[in-house]
Amino acid sequence: MQILRNKYTLLTVFWCFLSASLFVAQAHAEIKEPHVSSTATGIIEAVPDIAIMSGKVMVQSKTADQAVSEARKQLDSVIRYIKKEGITSEDLQAAQVLVNPVWHYQKDKPRELSGYQAYADFSLKVRDINKLSGLYGGLVKAGASELSPTSFDFSLREDLELKAIEKAVQQARKKAEAGLKPLGQKVGDVWSMNVDTRWQQPPVYKMSRMTMAESADMGSAPEVNVGNQTIQATVSVTFKVK
Repeated sequence: MQILRNKYTLLTVFWCFLSASLFVAQAHAEIKEPHVSSTATGIIEAVPDIAIMSGKVMVQSKTADQAVSEARKQLDSVIRYIKKEGITSEDLQAAQVLVNPVWHYQKDKPRELSGYQAYADFSLKVRDINKLSGLYGGLVKAGASELSPTSFDFSLREDLELKAIEKAVQQARKKAEAGLKPLGQKVGDVWSMNVDTRWQQPPVYKMSRMTMAESADMGSAPEVNVGNQTIQATVSVTFKVK
């Protein structure tokens, strides 16, 4: 039985060694094959057509129940306003109301409970950028206590990324062809390719609470100009040489 076990062990070790040797030999054979590598970048410009807004309602009161009740009223008012502006339920998220005690600290004295603060976060996706300016003041007027800086996105992000990748690959092939042409050689099949995509996040739009409240009272708001943003794809391609 011991001899049989030793035979199986030897066979296993031999097979692992043989597999590793074949892998290394194949790798060396591939590395020796004539090839050319090229790196290129493809850039697509587009205007973001989606804005992501977020904020919260906050209420402080003497009792927890009162704080939660008032925060729910404010949140309901904000949600009603958002829906009135044509934002669908799929593009709206609102968290449950949470409550924390508020403590007052004095030097050399025990802390004192001064009340309770209730709050709830909300976020919305605005698919019509033209509505963005008016929403700032409208949300504050409806009951939003705080609005976070607005970020932007593309509804067709994947399509734009694919176009940028296509441009980058075409440029990489042209560069490889230009390098091989003086040598009388041509670009063959792709051996390997690495792709990386990124886009220049537009600066987030900020507006003070006072400005938002004033714009809501005046019935007008400053325009938001997002402008063109770049989507960039970088590819590193290795081609076989004919």
